[in-house]
Parts: sequence; C-alpha cells; structure tokens
Amino acid sequence: MTSRIHQLDPATIRRIAAGEVIERPASVLKELIDNALDAGSTRIDIVLHNGGRQLIQVTDNGCGMTAEEATLALQRFTTSKIQHIDDLQTLTTLGFRGEALPSIAAVADVEILTRMADDSEGVLVQCHPSGATEARPIGCPVGTQVRVQALFRHVPVRLHSLKTVAREVQLMQELVTHYALACHKVMFHVKHDERRIFFSQSGSALLPHLVAILGPELGAQMLPISWQNVDLVIHGAVSSATTTRASHQRQYLWVNGRPVRSPLIGAALERAYGAQLPPGRHPVAALGVRMAPALLDVNIHPRKAEVRFLQERAVFAGVQEAVALALQRATPVPTPMREEEADGEVWPSRSLTTFQVHESTADYAQAGLSSAEAGLQALGQLGNTFLLVKSPQGLLVLDQHVAHESLLHAVLLSPTCQSQELETPWSLTLSPPQAQACGALQDVFATLGLQLEPFGPGMVLVRAVPRELHALLHPGNFVEAVQEAIQRTPQHASPETWREHLAAALACRTAVRAGDALSTAEIATLLTAVRQQGLAYTCPHGRPTAVTLTLAELERRFLR
Repeated sequence: MTSRIHQLDPATIRRIAAGEVIERPASVLKELIDNALDAGSTRIDIVLHNGGRQLIQVTDNGCGMTAEEATLALQRFTTSKIQHIDDLQTLTTLGFRGEALPSIAAVADVEILTRMADDSEGVLVQCHPSGATEARPIGCPVGTQVRVQALFRHVPVRLHSLKTVAREVQLMQELVTHYALACHKVMFHVKHDERRIFFSQSGSALLPHLVAILGPELGAQMLPISWQNVDLVIHGAVSSATTTRASHQRQYLWVNGRPVRSPLIGAALERAYGAQLPPGRHPVAALGVRMAPALLDVNIHPRKAEVRFLQERAVFAGVQEAVALALQRATPVPTPMREEEADGEVWPSRSLTTFQVHESTADYAQAGLSSAEAGLQALGQLGNTFLLVKSPQGLLVLDQHVAHESLLHAVLLSPTCQSQELETPWSLTLSPPQAQACGALQDVFATLGLQLEPFGPGMVLVRAVPRELHALLHPGNFVEAVQEAIQRTPQHASPETWREHLAAALACRTAVRAGDALSTAEIATLLTAVRQQGLAYTCPHGRPTAVTLTLAELERRFLR
C-alpha cells in the first residue's frame, strides 16, 4: 500500500512558509525595513511602483554584507541575529528568525546589491522564485539595496486578493510612519511612481516628527511623556482629552523600538483618560516602551507584529500612570468666578449664536424637546458639564456639549445655512488624504457655507465659514473635523453622506466642551436656542442630549 503521507517538494515548502510571513506589499516592506535598521542604518530610501506589485526597493546606508553573507541570507533559517534559542532573552534586533528574505524570494524576484565599508567592490545577488541564485561583483556604495520585483506573479490568488493600488500604498505609508516615530533618529524617504509620498528628517527629538506627520496644529498640541521606573521606561506624546479620533488609526505604539499592535498598552492608554473620552472616541498617541529584553517575548506572532509582556500588570500600570500625569500637567487649575463677574461676561471666543432656525432639520433622531416647549428656567451648572433646568415635566438635565453640538448640526444642514467671509483667509497645510478630500468635495463644503480653494501642493485657502460657526471655528478644529469625516466616511460614499459626516464633525469640534464653565448669560443663550429650534434626542454620534427626571420619578425615589 502506498503511503498517503509524503514530503513536499522544496518549492512548495518555500511558498507555504512565505504565505505565513508575506501577505501583501506592506509585509515585504516591513521585513526589509527591519533588516535595514538592524544593519545600523541612519537613512532608508524606499521606491515603490504600482503599489508594490511591480517594485519594492529599499536602500540603506548600513554595514552591508559580503558576497558569501548575501548569498547565505537568501536561504531559510540563516541569520546573524541569534545563535541559539537562549539568545531571544537578550535580543535587541528587530529580526531574528532568518525567514524574511527567503520568504520574499519564494513569491517574487529578488536582487541584493550590497557592499561593506572595508571592501573595494560590492556584490549583486539575484534570486528567483525557483530558488536559483547567482552572484557577481559590482561597484556600489556602502550599504545594502534590496529590489523586490513582480510580487506574487507566481501566486495569482494572492495577487488578485490585493486591494487597490491606493489602498496598498496607504498601508505602506502608515507602516513607514510608524517606523519613523519609533526610530526617529533614522531618516525615511518614500517615493511611489516617481512621486514623493513621505519624508522624515532624522533627529533625536520626537516633537518635530509629530509635527511633520500629524500636521502643525495637532503635532504642536501633543503632550510629552517621559516616565521611568526601575526597569520600565515610557516616552512619547499623547493628545489632550479634547482631541480625539473615531478610530485607533492615529495610535502609534512601539516596544524597544519595534512597532507593534498592543491591546494591553492601548487599554492602559485609554484607561488613563477615564470618563474624559466621549463614547466611541480615541486619543492620538505616539508611545514607546523600553524594558529589558528578558521581560519580553517577541516570538509570538508570525509577522512579529505583537509582543507578550512577562509582567503585564506592571506595564499596564506604568502606561496608565505616565499618561495620567501628562494629562494632569496639561489641565489648568480653574479660577473661581464670582457671580457678578459671570453675569456681565462677554464670550468672544465661543459665542453661542441665537439660532434663527425654528425647526430641527436633522434626520438622525426625532425631536426630544420641541420648539413649542416653554417654561424652561436655568437652575445652574453641575460639574461644568451638565445644565440643570426646571421644566414643566420636572428636572431637565442637558449635556452642554451634546446639546450645543446637536443644535449646530441642525443649523449646518438647514437650507438657510449661510457663509461669512473671513477677514484674513486661512492658509492650511494638509496631509495628502486631507488635501485630496478638500479638492474633491468643493461642492459639499459649499453647501455647508465653507468656501475653499487650492493653494499649491498640500495647501488650501479657507475664505469663508458658516455664519453660525464664525466665532467658533478656527484652523485647528477645521482640520480635525475634515480628518474625522475622512475616517468615518466610506471611500465611495455619496455627496449627501459626506455632507452629513462633515456637518457632524464640524458641529462636534466647535460646540462647547464638557468642563467649560458657562456664565449665567451663556446658559441663557443656549436655552434660548433650545426653545427656538427644538432639540433632538441624540447628537449625530448617538449620545443623548438631555435626560428628564419627572416629578413622578422624583416622588417615587423619595417614597412619596
């Protein structure tokens, strides 16, 4: 009887193994960047064509390899990082398995051009998916260049499963961004189809990189973190509780210089904010953790994208404390306000407009407080967050931010929304996705009372804003609103969906915040708007605007 169990041929083994490590162009790029950083590079240049399908080229100025080493590096389980399993406890490099280059060579054509500083000439090693290699001497600068061409040409299923070119490029750009923050002493330069899409200068400080990557407005507002315990160091920066995103996309985490996904660090980060974060919102963060390699297991994920901490509770507590301290330092101590000062206070920075709209036009919820409702009488403010209002039904508790956001959203979507020109137009520098969205959505912006026009690569002029937001909107929260709308809106959404999400983001960014102390006049202005316009049950993000404690409910609670 013929045995049903047999050994696979070498080519099949290579491609199966490659499938565990190389999923898409970003997987190739990650492995090549790891090797370049392990070689001690201070500059890494990346060239991409056709979303990485045609070419992924990574050039570094690291230590280089000899001809023998370059040829050996293309064989499985060959590495310079470790000698035996115990070396994982003292590992300081990003790579260690010896699988990256062989896995890439199993699904693409690979060329390695490399030279060491002491050698008079370099070597060119070429490897094909069949496994054949050839090497010949060649002149080249010190360092290593790896060219990966025709990715997945011989694996059509994997090739056809790739996303669009734009999406694959976006994933690679996000990957390089993560490395640029984790290894900010290294210069990164990325070009796609002869166009530069990313550049970061090398430097010892993290802040300039945050400004370059997150934009000048957000980058300059990030709160620095520098925290150290006996065997744990946490450094980086986080946003304030008022600067949040709808996803975790802007959270960059790394451990011992290795970019990772870490639910543990992410949970500790958000725990530090506590109730300051609105539901469904997440802070912006660039956080690095340093610890002894012996306290870390880096060999738990096929693509080395996750790590396991041997002392999880200590890491969780350290991250939470480090972030909480940064938030405390950034929170100003409130100055008590006398009642006679509050009564006559002028509010130029966040003037609450008396709205002229008499019916809510929002379709995200039914009216929760009709415009016909009368007899509202302000009783005061609780916790600088909730407004206590006497109503015919009982005690009405308004969330000041959500209520104001709901009113602004309804006005922005109303047919009577008008523009007001700015005395001095804003000149804004935007990220590529933001600039692309602003260029493609001119008509949508116009329906919201915004007048924009291109002003050079990656820049836009804002000439007019909605009249109701004139005193509330500024360049920073405008850019944040555009970014939020981009994150929340599907790629091929209709103009009406874009309009809805942009209006929601603008309203959220310009409404008064939880924690703002309101004067008596400001509370009265907000209640006047509620009486005139009515109030929806929820804001555009689904949070309730008000809660009513009826007289019957109060009597029941007091056992009457």
